[in-house]
Amino acid sequence: MKKFVAGLIVGIVASLALSGFAREIFLQGMRIYVKAPQENIRTAPQGEVLATASKGAEMIVLKDNDKWVQVSLVGYIWKESVTASRKELMGKPYKAMMIVVRTEQEANDLLQKIRGGLDFAAAAKENSIDPASARRGGDLGEFYKGELAPEFEQAILALSPNQISGIIKTKVGYHIFKRTQ
Repeated sequence: MKKFVAGLIVGIVASLALSGFAREIFLQGMRIYVKAPQENIRTAPQGEVLATASKGAEMIVLKDNDKWVQVSLVGYIWKESVTASRKELMGKPYKAMMIVVRTEQEANDLLQKIRGGLDFAAAAKENSIDPASARRGGDLGEFYKGELAPEFEQAILALSPNQISGIIKTKVGYHIFKRTQ
């Protein structure tokens, strides 16, 4: 009976290992190697693909998560092909100003006055319900593509410098933008 139970336990352990329940554990700092012919390197689990690593590519484990391993690649790249500034990769920055009001009627009245010559910065200071941008005369500062909410970015980038947007409705209120750069 003992031999039967021991054989049964060995069989269960072997089947668990083969079925994927038993998996390798990768410790931080451990060197690991790609075993598939090619594997994607991603920004996050299920995230955007950054690169592809070939079989045998060496990496250092930063963190072992359930089905994903955060890694650092080991290898060489031509120095002139890299930068320490992520902003350099993001294209040219743009600047904008914003006014947010509570009602559509307020937004329509204000937009008509601004298009009639009212100074945008003065209108923002006096009327915007967003205290941070209102203090700066509506100035939002400098942004790179992908840093603002998509509906804001789309509205701003559709404008030429010094052009005023239409009204954009959000959960917060009614927005008017002026692109400054």
